[in-house]
Amino acid sequence: MDISQRPATQLAAGHVLSRPRISPNYQASPLRPQVLDTSTLAAESWDVDGRSGFMPPEPPVARLPAEWDAWENILQVAIGARFTVGDTPDITPEETDRALQWREAVQNMPMLGTHRLKNSERNLRRAHLVLAWILHFYVHTHVPAPTPIIIPAVLTVPLLAISRELILPPVLTYSDTVLYNWRYAEGDPSKLESVTTFTQTKDEEHFYLTSAYIELAGVEALGLMQRCFDEAFVADEIALRRISSYLRKLAVVIKRMTKILDAVRDACEPKIFFNDVRPWLRGEDSGKRRWIFVDENGEEVDFGDRRELSGPSAGQSSLIHALDIFLGVDHTPPRRPAHPTTTTDQPLSNASGSMHANGASKPTKGFLDRMLAYMPRHHRAFMNHLKVTPRPIRTLVSHHTTGAGSEPSPITNAYDAAVLALKGLRDAHIRIATLYIINQMPRSDTSLAQAAASAATAKGTGGSDLVPFLKGSRDDTTRALINPH
Repeated sequence: MDISQRPATQLAAGHVLSRPRISPNYQASPLRPQVLDTSTLAAESWDVDGRSGFMPPEPPVARLPAEWDAWENILQVAIGARFTVGDTPDITPEETDRALQWREAVQNMPMLGTHRLKNSERNLRRAHLVLAWILHFYVHTHVPAPTPIIIPAVLTVPLLAISRELILPPVLTYSDTVLYNWRYAEGDPSKLESVTTFTQTKDEEHFYLTSAYIELAGVEALGLMQRCFDEAFVADEIALRRISSYLRKLAVVIKRMTKILDAVRDACEPKIFFNDVRPWLRGEDSGKRRWIFVDENGEEVDFGDRRELSGPSAGQSSLIHALDIFLGVDHTPPRRPAHPTTTTDQPLSNASGSMHANGASKPTKGFLDRMLAYMPRHHRAFMNHLKVTPRPIRTLVSHHTTGAGSEPSPITNAYDAAVLALKGLRDAHIRIATLYIINQMPRSDTSLAQAAASAATAKGTGGSDLVPFLKGSRDDTTRALINPH
């Protein structure tokens, strides 16, 4: 796919990444003034670019400075080794031994500090990417066993420090596989290529780039959303006509995004994705073994009640969340009767409809709400800003539902067209998930009933109960229609 508006190669002076970086826990005072204020209305303060959207406006850092070569080198060894996932049924003793030797090399890495990384958001992002990929290589090359997987201190300590700075979980995220994992294709700067993959296959690369191109196609959607909000401030007859026009254009953009999603089938074989790629992406909550992070004293790190480690998922895309918020799609789960051992009032990062890796039940909370914790923090701030807009578009449309006679108003039809386009995107997601996951599940010795049960409990890469989640999201979108008939 051609990149119609190539991201810039130099950041604007006012961009958040061009300013001096401060810690998220920085306390401002008269002697220590606040350098960055993300409450400003400037989109650049949320790291949202008018040319690249939620994608960075310039290629991400390709390699950390030499001080952190030990991390970069050990990752490159893993990539070049083309390891086999440890729980692959036909894995050979030779493959198991190669992976064991690499894990021993990880354990023998020097303990590298992170303090000098903290003045650069871009270097911190690269550090999280490198350490998270090492983590997933380390975890998923283990062969099945009843014991937990011990994450060595030389990996735990810097990964947790970097994750605290970025306010991200210490696990591979959508930003590590998509947003900050690209460069311009050599010899063809109109296209992108992925920098890091587990399998070195075009199938895996195409899977990540599909999401990247959807993000770039969505840049126009963000601009249309902003124009709608600007016109909603006036809300006169002319403004309503303009909003109607923007909503119709938004529907076209979402359909374009859907077409890109469908095109994942062009270069990513379902069997290769299911058997070779997907297992590497699993988080702790999608596996059978607990991950134990140990500190320099060999003690387990206490995450408290905020422990949750899901793998990368399209549910972590800020673009899809922004469309939901803008169109007023409500994914709030229905209230359930109170239970003495269950509560829905839990910290965001500890809420899930699935099970902990150790089998303990977790409270139910919307999957999409949970995925907010996996977004870059500036994008989370942008989501919060959208949520508190004083002029929600759906509310505006609901006040102008009737046109001439009893016919729906033009703005209602335009709004519903955008909602239906978003529903179409989710329909496509269901088709893709069915093809790439449900249809690939082994069924040779199962009954139809057992196969249906397995499909119903299949997990997405982000730990969601795949089929109920996707169908629920689609149904939530349908309910947002003003005139469903």
